[in-house]
Amino acid sequence: MKRLIRFAAALLGVLVFQSVFAQPAFAQAYPSRPLHIIIPFATGGVTDIVARTLAPVITEQMGQPVVVDNRPGGASIIGMTACARAAPDGYTICIANPDAVSYHPHVYASLPYNPETDFAPIINLGWTNNLIVANTRMPFNTYKEMIAHARRNPGALNWATWGPGSLPDVHLQWITRQAGVNITAIPYKGSGQANPALLSGEADLGWMGIGQASPHFKSGKLKPLVATGAPQRTSFMPDLPALAEEGGDPGLRSYFGVFAPARTPGAIVDRLNTELARAIRTQPLLEFYRNYTLEAIDNSAAEFAAFVKADRENAGNVFRGMGIKPGTAPQ
Repeated sequence: MKRLIRFAAALLGVLVFQSVFAQPAFAQAYPSRPLHIIIPFATGGVTDIVARTLAPVITEQMGQPVVVDNRPGGASIIGMTACARAAPDGYTICIANPDAVSYHPHVYASLPYNPETDFAPIINLGWTNNLIVANTRMPFNTYKEMIAHARRNPGALNWATWGPGSLPDVHLQWITRQAGVNITAIPYKGSGQANPALLSGEADLGWMGIGQASPHFKSGKLKPLVATGAPQRTSFMPDLPALAEEGGDPGLRSYFGVFAPARTPGAIVDRLNTELARAIRTQPLLEFYRNYTLEAIDNSAAEFAAFVKADRENAGNVFRGMGIKPGTAPQ
């Protein structure tokens, strides 16, 4: 019996030793093979471009190739499901907008992943500055003129979204409820498809980042109607009214969040946070952020996790105020 007790005590000591030292040893060896970044949108959108700008910088910093893996469809659900189901070893991460983790739980009756428990938040790469824009063939030049046109022509205008529960779709639903107008939503697989539809005239209206839209204002293909996401005008276009001035704004702002599958070791999450924070301060990323009017922020994994939780709760309050309930989006 004493021998059995001594054996059990020794085994317990080994297990304690492994639990204390396994993660640091794993972190020191990490990474030893290529990393994959899942993008839940089609190629060509700003989330995809963020990842492809980051990839060579992370490759240089961490000494392993970084593969960008586009998994578009289902309003980002396909890609986020793949991310949630990947091995929690730090070799698969994903970049998502708030749609997937903050908004979908409030518009879908069920999801193949749990936004609260299936992901380990790593870092918020930065905020976006966005606009509601129109194709230049539209016979109006301001937000108020657009609303007046929509009232005179119910159902005649269409709006490019990234699928139900996406930020463009949320803004459309907010506006139609607030203004009492009927505008048809056209879902695309991310901005990489929605933006070309706006430029070609296939879509009349849409939601776009300032950096992506600005060149098309100069070329005459698009026109800005109003800025969104903040109670005041954006410093990038101070002469353009904010949606908050024109009848209210849902107050939801987009960001580029990096997530790993849940149960990814904390040491690996912290390492990725450190490397990504370092990457967005390199010259290629600083230039990219400047060109796309993005705002980098400094945040730890714990800070980002707390923000995501609060953002999801705030979105729930906004959606309930709009009359949007789980099951609103088609399955």
